[in-house]
Amino acid sequence: MKRYFLLIQERHRVSIAALFLCALVSPLSFALQESTGPNGSNVQVVHALGYTGQGVSVGLISQNHARVTHEAFAGHAFCYNATDPGNTTCLPSNHDTSVGGIICSRGGAAYPDDTGAAPEAELYSVKIANGTSVSTAWIIDGLDYLAGLDPVHPIQKCQVVVTGIQFTSGSVPPDGTSIWTRIYDYYAYAHNMVFATAAGNYDTSVTVFGDSYNSITTGGLIGTTTDLYDKIGTGSNYGPTADGRNKPDIAAPSQNQWVPINGDSSWRNEGTTAGQTSWSVPHTGGVAAVLLSYANSPESSEDDDDQNEVIKAVIVNSAFPNIQDKGGNGTIDFSDPNWPWHEDRGYGRIDALRAYETLRSPITYNANTHQSVDVNINQSTGWFYRTFNNIYITDRYWISGTRNNRLVLTMTWNRKVNKSGSYYYAETDPMNLNIEIFDPQDVCVFSEHLDDMDPPIYNNLRKADILLESDGYYEVRITSTEKKNENRSYAMAFELLEPLTADFDINYIVDVNDMAEFLPYWLETDCTSEPCSDYDLSDSNSIDLSD
Repeated sequence: MKRYFLLIQERHRVSIAALFLCALVSPLSFALQESTGPNGSNVQVVHALGYTGQGVSVGLISQNHARVTHEAFAGHAFCYNATDPGNTTCLPSNHDTSVGGIICSRGGAAYPDDTGAAPEAELYSVKIANGTSVSTAWIIDGLDYLAGLDPVHPIQKCQVVVTGIQFTSGSVPPDGTSIWTRIYDYYAYAHNMVFATAAGNYDTSVTVFGDSYNSITTGGLIGTTTDLYDKIGTGSNYGPTADGRNKPDIAAPSQNQWVPINGDSSWRNEGTTAGQTSWSVPHTGGVAAVLLSYANSPESSEDDDDQNEVIKAVIVNSAFPNIQDKGGNGTIDFSDPNWPWHEDRGYGRIDALRAYETLRSPITYNANTHQSVDVNINQSTGWFYRTFNNIYITDRYWISGTRNNRLVLTMTWNRKVNKSGSYYYAETDPMNLNIEIFDPQDVCVFSEHLDDMDPPIYNNLRKADILLESDGYYEVRITSTEKKNENRSYAMAFELLEPLTADFDINYIVDVNDMAEFLPYWLETDCTSEPCSDYDLSDSNSIDLSD
């Protein structure tokens, strides 16, 4: 269902069509708890460990409001009208109530298990549309409110902001230059806020706000069987951005979720095989809130694990890539040096547990901001946050790896956007960091350099996923290409993992999935179900115990 908004240039508005990411009701019935399960966003297991978004405020920017009186929110949702700040009346819609429910539903009397990704987070729903109009002034006012900067309406700062709307690409180019995108990047950079933005629906590419540099852009997953979200929906926008950056970043469940709607105890199933991203992006926001509830807790002794770059790095690094594209094809191509990213699914399906396990494993180092660092790492997962000042850096991380394991590593930093009055402008010479990975024989096995691109593409996220061919230390080398007269930062996250199931050469690993190929024919002697030749390992014309 599409709704269009006419915005006027002279009033600091843009003449565009803003498509609100609504969805059709699906006749199938899964449940919200299934989309947060092991083959969905995998956040339930983190809840069981004690982290449910408690103490974290999440902002929802959309057309209207979530129904804050709904039983799903149990008195932990609030509304604000950026188009008319003096108006305290909430104007709820089914769409925004459902998006809010996926973020932080606490269930209902008849649906106690239909809890959201961050059920104990506080929800602040902000309306930034008025009839057929959206303006920059309303978005700025709404973000000031969510950042805790409004003295008239003070709230605890929202560490996470979820956006449930898009502007069509035919009206606003999704190339990172629009005022809308610059505003989002400014608040992420200046106020340390995690932005979860949607890839968008039914367009030719990722749309605004999904083109934001500093946000986590999410595509929509559908299910091929109950509980298994492993395919991109046909309507979820594909990447890259108009200027060639790797967006979306990740994908999250969209189809068939039991969610709250208007009416204080009303629920229904939302999400079709189109994979509408209204229903996927709240998973990303909820997972970020759960991770921040750990970062804010006494169990964490780290000062930097609440940085938006760190949260983005651990979420993107832990994404599971082995899912299907819109056509049902595999999305892994080892012959492509950029294979970890795919235009449909980004870097893969969100995995809250793996992100949490990475966030719990900081890498310690001793260095000041005026020198490069050399760090030996003897752990299998971890993250690193680095601030440097006014230098060309060459940071080296030595990660101890084992043959046949995968080294999965993500590095990201914020694009800097400055503010002067009501004007937001990106730095003209953006910070760029190059990355190289060398094996124990000092052979470069991964490289992503801005200088190698023509024209240059300012991806502010780099991800490698390499199969290690020998034991020993692998050097990760990060270099800056320009000198900044200020403090700048980046985050890095990594994991050492087993090879992807059944996707690598048999010389590397044989696992239970390979054995499953034999299972239907195990001990069969007459070959009635399948020709025995493909499975006859001992050259005895039958599959038996000797095999």
